[in-house]
Amino acid sequence: MQPSKTWQRSTSCCKLWTGHIALSVCYKLLERAIWHRTSPTVEDLLSVDQAGFCRGRSICDQVTALAAFVENGFEKTLKTGAVFLELLLRNRRFRVYMGDDVSSWRRQANDLPHDSVLAPTWFNLYTNDLPVTHSRRFIYADDICCALQAETSSEIECTLTADLVRLAKYCQLWRLKPTTSKCFPPVHV
Repeated sequence: MQPSKTWQRSTSCCKLWTGHIALSVCYKLLERAIWHRTSPTVEDLLSVDQAGFCRGRSICDQVTALAAFVENGFEKTLKTGAVFLELLLRNRRFRVYMGDDVSSWRRQANDLPHDSVLAPTWFNLYTNDLPVTHSRRFIYADDICCALQAETSSEIECTLTADLVRLAKYCQLWRLKPTTSKCFPPVHV
């Protein structure tokens, strides 16, 4: 099989991409190999509240569990309150080492790579020690729902507020930032 004439004429522009594509493919192969070796151990360490990027658990499981939680509360004539938030890493810094040369510190501007298999798994490990809350947690990757049932709305509000204070201290300590554009105020059902 020979390259087409169009390909032969445009090889000069492809030379710029070759190294990047090869590095990307090599990195993805290495990442998959590491993930296959470490994922069984990592999944055993993760909290049962976490369903993101875990074998045998999905977002559908979390939504179904939350719906069942609300229904059970309704049957017991309890009010249900919930807070939804998303966590992102913030203020991450890095530097590059090449032989004896070291770059200056740089600030990471973007989020986790979306085509990565290791980044979500490592994020799950990074956030695996979320503080204990009085509310029930439904977690899928970086999305967290804290839900609580009680007889009064004020009891729900006080407890969810205390849980959010705990989570805020945790986020500050570990440089996580709840995304305000995707956070919702408490929802009472």
